[in-house]
Amino acid sequence: MNANWTVDADLNARLSLTIERSEYAEAVEKQLTDYRKKARIPGFRPGMAPMTLIRKQYEGPITADEINKRLQDELYAYLEREKIDVLGQPLPVAGDVDFTAESNTFVFELGVAPALELEVSDKVKIPFYVMEPTEKDLDKEVENLRQRYGGMSEVETAGDNDLFYGHFDIVTKKGEVVEGAAHKHGRFGLNAVNGRSLKKDLKALAKGDSLVLDVSDFEKDFDLYQVLGFTAEERALATGYFRFKLEQIYHIEPAALNAELFDKLFGEGVVVDEAGLRAKIKEELTQIYQRDAEQHFFNLASDKLMETKFKLPAKFLKKWMTTSGEKPLDSAEVEAQWPQTEKAMRWQLIETKLVKDHHIHVHREELVDFVTGEVVARMRQFGRELSAEEAQPVALNLLKERAQAEQYSEQLLQRKLMQFVLGAFGKKEIKATYADFVKEVNKTQK
Repeated sequence: MNANWTVDADLNARLSLTIERSEYAEAVEKQLTDYRKKARIPGFRPGMAPMTLIRKQYEGPITADEINKRLQDELYAYLEREKIDVLGQPLPVAGDVDFTAESNTFVFELGVAPALELEVSDKVKIPFYVMEPTEKDLDKEVENLRQRYGGMSEVETAGDNDLFYGHFDIVTKKGEVVEGAAHKHGRFGLNAVNGRSLKKDLKALAKGDSLVLDVSDFEKDFDLYQVLGFTAEERALATGYFRFKLEQIYHIEPAALNAELFDKLFGEGVVVDEAGLRAKIKEELTQIYQRDAEQHFFNLASDKLMETKFKLPAKFLKKWMTTSGEKPLDSAEVEAQWPQTEKAMRWQLIETKLVKDHHIHVHREELVDFVTGEVVARMRQFGRELSAEEAQPVALNLLKERAQAEQYSEQLLQRKLMQFVLGAFGKKEIKATYADFVKEVNKTQK
């Protein structure tokens, strides 16, 4: 089979494959003979139908199948021989096929994957935040725990630390109800609200009263949509404004800092006084701050890698997007989605390059250990302690499900990729409070 390869400067390629009749004629004849032996055609005994009749009925489909099979084999064999990496799937170019001709040429459009050169070096310095929990952080966490484990009672009027429960309707900025939007019930604390004026208005509400709320009225770390259980589809219809109808007010009497609370939080006798509680909280917050600092470092390093210049075969990829998937996109939809699609493809190529060049792979033993650890952590959340030996059979059972195994494998790969990035780039350490760190993260995400 003869092949002709062309590729333009933008990595859009064409592969022409010319197949001679002699390459598939023998296989077609063999299948026709087999069909004749098995065919049951009215008026003829089995195996005795004229070959001309068999050929008339079956030669076309058999020939097409043989040609297609050989084309597919040769197409991917050619790419492997020539060491050509492609994006998406090859697209056949429509053309006339003459099965009686001595040869036919078939053309495929392809998108060539670009060659990448990534700057991965400890000489590239990335900001890395070093944070220690402050006394203010510890005070806040102690108070949060006291509120979370405190006693709740319904009251008629709201105090500064009370909770509001009621009905939420999505409305326009003018307070008009949005047809077809979700209706939700939920609660929030007055301490999650910004602005003295709004807090005063909320405290003045009686049961049955309504007030229009803007999601920006809440603290930045309070996601009202998440609290109300919005799905991605429901959030897409949201305007940012709600009419809140008050149904109940709850007062929480903070839990006392005593052995009952300490035992409930950490197990009997582990913590015996407030100093021990604060030490435990500091330990946990330090781990959280470290994890968040590492994630931020990884995000900044990823942004740096995304600055790498390389071309994508955009013309081919846009055409491929109109043919792939269960519900192919039209040209207008492709153009609208292209900026996000291009960004995702660029990162996927960068990630693949890192994994390949630096041998970041997930081995079976590592995966079993990882899932075992996940099982132990999950069971601990439900108050049950399992040893690794007890948890491993559960992990192995989970990994029998292909979808679960792939999901866990991807999680572990991402973890290993983060660990690689943390060690591969230089760190420009910045000492800060967690509050200042959050402000900086919010700034970089805008």
